[in-house]
Amino acid sequence: MKALDPRRRQQLIWLAVPVIVLTVLALSVQARHLSRQWSPEISGAVLPGWDDFVADIGRIHIRTGDGSFTLERRDTGWVMPERDDYPIRRERLAELDAYLRSLAFDRALTARRDRLARLGLAELGEDNSGLLIRFEQADGTVLDSWMLGHELGNRLYLRRPDAPQAFAATPTQDGMSQPAIAHAGDWLELDFLELGRTRIARTEIYPETGPSYVLERASRTSRNFSLREPRGWSPITAGAPDGPGSALGRIRFRDVRSAERMRGAVVGRHISETFDGLRIDMTLIAQGETRWALLRAEALSDDARAQADELNAILSGWAYLVSDFSLDRLLRPLADFADPTTPTEIPDETQPDNHSGQ
Repeated sequence: MKALDPRRRQQLIWLAVPVIVLTVLALSVQARHLSRQWSPEISGAVLPGWDDFVADIGRIHIRTGDGSFTLERRDTGWVMPERDDYPIRRERLAELDAYLRSLAFDRALTARRDRLARLGLAELGEDNSGLLIRFEQADGTVLDSWMLGHELGNRLYLRRPDAPQAFAATPTQDGMSQPAIAHAGDWLELDFLELGRTRIARTEIYPETGPSYVLERASRTSRNFSLREPRGWSPITAGAPDGPGSALGRIRFRDVRSAERMRGAVVGRHISETFDGLRIDMTLIAQGETRWALLRAEALSDDARAQADELNAILSGWAYLVSDFSLDRLLRPLADFADPTTPTEIPDETQPDNHSGQ
């Protein structure tokens, strides 16, 4: 091969130098860009300014792939506008506050969008999307916002909603984990009614179909409810009346709305009385295929007056969505757990009915 003459070699060298310089500059820019995305030395609080702006928070937006809701501060306390300003659980706010104060960066993770789903940080609407939580002042000024992903042990994956860089963070307080905040029901007090099965003495039920009936227990130690009315029916087993009789022993409603929005027809009624004199009167309203409960507490004795007042403070003005499971017990038709007795067993209808109270 013929060697290049010195003059030609010098020209090639001068032409190559700019290419090498541009390549080095490009690599340097790319390295700086990656270093901004990848911060292996990141540490400290996830919300370092939390103490400075927490008192200014007037609204908290929470959004998932399944929907969104808002928590809003009012003069009377925190409420949920999407539920007609129903008060939210104050202890849940306290749990969220403690968790966010304690949350500290562990390390930086991937900045590749195609890998975010593995961490539960995909965009809203995609599979494995995160939970967006945004803090605002009352005038709408955004104070801070984060996308929260999967929690592994006590390690939480998170990122900014407008950036792909993911991080791992852990609470500095031992044993702390993310509180339940993803669903509106997590923030609403819907399990406030728990009479306890052994406390219920009498239950009167007007189901959607079939005759009304009355169930009673002789004492707190009685094992089963007895069918007192109507006459001419017998439970299929001794324990068959216990389901509808003890339905208000413990119940959790599914949702809540203002009672003023209930425009449907009354389809049933469930009334329970306790041995110590508390009476809960529940009227069931049809709203399409759903059933909503309007409730009222009444004190039949001085011992029950304080609890009745406390319950009415919660119940007044609200309607509660009843699950299908609870509805089956609250308004169970008599024919579902009792059979008509034979004609020879039916008492003489001309005799006085000492049990009738309907």
